[in-house]
Amino acid sequence: MNALAMQSTVTPRFAVAEKAVRPTGSRGGRACLVVRAAAQESRRQVLSGLVASVVSLTALKAGAAVDLQDERQVRQRGFDLIYEARDLDLDQSTRDGLTQYRKNIDSTKARVKEAENIIDNKLEPFIKKKYWTEAREDLRNQVGNLRFDLNTLIESSSKSKADKKAATQLKKDFLIKVEEFDYFIRKKDQAKAETGLAEAKSALDKVLSAVA
Repeated sequence: MNALAMQSTVTPRFAVAEKAVRPTGSRGGRACLVVRAAAQESRRQVLSGLVASVVSLTALKAGAAVDLQDERQVRQRGFDLIYEARDLDLDQSTRDGLTQYRKNIDSTKARVKEAENIIDNKLEPFIKKKYWTEAREDLRNQVGNLRFDLNTLIESSSKSKADKKAATQLKKDFLIKVEEFDYFIRKKDQAKAETGLAEAKSALDKVLSAVA
């Protein structure tokens, strides 16, 4: 009886111990796998970096051209100001770089010259062919910037105050002619549109002569 009792009491203890050991071994195995996977991943990253560095150095040694651009002039035109959008001490045009762009006299004169060329040469064929949409879009695209560019040229002119005032009035007359021309385009009146274009060209020539 004592032997049987001892056997019955001892066997469950070994069984419990055996069950308690198995999960521990399983967790240890999973931890080992995780460590090994992390180590392998780290080695892959290091090897990838080394391969990329070797390829870059090989390309440079082989005489591969490196494209370098001097962007210092771009910063002078207000490029960095677009990153100051939250600076409420600056007006919106300055934060957007528009003020710096318009104050560049050389680029302003180039834009005015391009606008004059389009108004003088490109709009008339559209009117003759009755391409009303193309004529209206080209006119509005040019006048949108032209009204500001003419202001810049007038303000930067070295002429007297009276001459600047006269040039400002000529600019207003030109914009009135443009609005009349735009109206004739919208009405698809070919005869009046041709007359309006001629008057707008003449008015623009007078403004440009005043600020030259």
